[in-house]
Amino acid sequence: MKFSLARQAFALAITLTLASCGGGGKATFPINVTVSGLQYPGLILSTNGQDLAVNPPATAGQDVTAVFPNQLEYGQTYEVTPKGATIANHVYTDGNQPKHQQCAPTLFPAYGTAGQLAKIDIRYACAILYYELSGTVNGLKGTGLILANGSTAGTIGVNPVLDTNNTPTGAPVAFAMNPVPYNTTYGVTVLTQPTNPSQTCTVTGGGNGTGGGTMDDDAEKAGGVKNLVVTCQ
Repeated sequence: MKFSLARQAFALAITLTLASCGGGGKATFPINVTVSGLQYPGLILSTNGQDLAVNPPATAGQDVTAVFPNQLEYGQTYEVTPKGATIANHVYTDGNQPKHQQCAPTLFPAYGTAGQLAKIDIRYACAILYYELSGTVNGLKGTGLILANGSTAGTIGVNPVLDTNNTPTGAPVAFAMNPVPYNTTYGVTVLTQPTNPSQTCTVTGGGNGTGGGTMDDDAEKAGGVKNLVVTCQ
């Protein structure tokens, strides 16, 4: 008698449990997304035939949290990528990225199977894109020329082209400074003039014609600022 009552109680418990899970259907899992570092609009994430537009936070610097409109059933696979991205071994390129930024998964994989973990928690981090800052040095025959971008963005040394007798020819020399992030100012100047022989070098080009400017939309479209010219006399 006691066994019969225990069995009935157990059956009732199972019935109540199934009812709480939606009448005996499979367990479902929401796809939670957290995006950090987002500053510009345009990010659209996609998985299992559904899209999620992620907008920048109202307060700059805060994380953005969002949830895909439809939940997944237990056992369904997922891979959250920027919509239209090229996928190779779970590495995502292109797709609907935000303007001036690149976003990629961080901390946890953006793919898996619903129910594999207690919670589907997708994390993306976004970074500002960097662009080329480069140009040419003309007429360089001396040694010791050092170019700088502002006071904190790095310096480079440029050496003259030598002939077979190790004599400077003054031929053009290509140079590239450290890449510059979008919407950041730059200003390339001569930090140290060349000597042996002594020369005076001046910088032209860039956005303002004298080696400075901002890595703006026009520069972004061109893949960076590549028109810097250093003339040495």
